[in-house]
Amino acid sequence: MRIFLFFILFVSVAGCNRDKTIPKGILSQNEMRKIMWDLMRADAYVADFIMKDSTRKQDQKVESAILYEQIFSIHSTTQEAFIKSRDFYERRPDLLKVITDSLRSDERKVQQSRMNKTPQVDTSFRKMKLNKKLE
Repeated sequence: MRIFLFFILFVSVAGCNRDKTIPKGILSQNEMRKIMWDLMRADAYVADFIMKDSTRKQDQKVESAILYEQIFSIHSTTQEAFIKSRDFYERRPDLLKVITDSLRSDERKVQQSRMNKTPQVDTSFRKMKLNKKLE
């Protein structure tokens, strides 16, 4: 009986331990993170700038599709390879979590860098004004 329980426990533990290797034809986590980051930035660009531009009358989906193709070209991949990889990572939440956590971290870094940048005040005008008063 003990051997049977040990066998069941062993099979259960071994079954829960998933292989972390990524199959051939699937983009790596780092590549997926970079592509997803660029796709999110493209969506924000379309929503914030392109759709508010009255000279551009195209549909938002068309504008996004154009930018997506450029992004896939930059990253030397295709939409089909991205979708296949996305589907793989959606079936593997443990691996997808690493990607989404990295994206959140990247977003926090961008927000922090924007908050830390203080506009440089040109003090040369003040110095000139002060020098004239001293003369």
